[in-house]
Amino acid sequence: MNFSSMDYFVALAEERSFTRAAQRLSVTQQSLSAHIATVERELGVRLVNRTVPLTLTFAGEVFLGYALRFQATHRALLQEFADIAGDERGLLGIGIGSTRGHMLLPEAIAEFRRGHPGVDVRIREGENDEVVEDLRTGRIDLAIATIPEGMAGIEARPLRREQLVLLVSKELLRTRYGDEARERVVEASRTHRLAPISECPLLILGRRDEEGDLSRRIVERSGIDANVAVHSENSETLVELAVRGVGACFVELGIVNAMLDERRMRNMCVVDLGPEAVVEMQVGWRKSGHVWSVVEAFADLLVKQVQRDVSVAAP
Repeated sequence: MNFSSMDYFVALAEERSFTRAAQRLSVTQQSLSAHIATVERELGVRLVNRTVPLTLTFAGEVFLGYALRFQATHRALLQEFADIAGDERGLLGIGIGSTRGHMLLPEAIAEFRRGHPGVDVRIREGENDEVVEDLRTGRIDLAIATIPEGMAGIEARPLRREQLVLLVSKELLRTRYGDEARERVVEASRTHRLAPISECPLLILGRRDEEGDLSRRIVERSGIDANVAVHSENSETLVELAVRGVGACFVELGIVNAMLDERRMRNMCVVDLGPEAVVEMQVGWRKSGHVWSVVEAFADLLVKQVQRDVSVAAP
């Protein structure tokens, strides 16, 4: 058993398919299957149920935890000795929400690569809880997410605060409320409650995203029975659905400003959800006796970029 054993098993556990895992690892399916079988014989247990889709046995779930820790330790070893040798090369794994990636990363990565050409970047996108879990288990080096305060083993630095609003088309409001539409939107914004426009169907993010959880708390405090028309993992999809009058979507104000120009915004209303409807974002990495200098360099660059963007956007 060696580091390759860990890499092979993690790929198989994530892909849940010998075919896809073999393609990802650039090995034959037969070679991968034989390698896993050898590990099973060495441990004396079955690690996977060879079904479609493939599943892990209890022993396989336990072994996956060890494999992920071995991967993280191996990567930390290589990173620390790269710093000792002054050899700035390697692979930086960054996790971020699928909607935020295109807003925050292109400029930051472009600037980072100019200063660190020997470091390649791998981006893993997913829901907030997935990104945090990837950081905790060592699948990535750095996370841009809402990280629980005081999370054990994680160093987190504040990055930005994002205001959540409700975006709804004027046409949908007119259809539901006629001449009362504007008055109802004003009342909803004044009270930060959805009761005045409760007949509008809602568009909402999944339960593993902080924005989705916050949206559900707002619905609950409004005391309404939510009519959720669409669930999605991508805020941009929900914004486009809102523009088409499918429902009212909970979304960060920054995404609205980035996606909709003045012409499209003329057909929309933005409901103020109040000062409590704020999502706190951090950039975080695992605590360690040695933190890879590349991780800290990218975090510093990203924080400065966000501060610069906020300064430019301020009136």
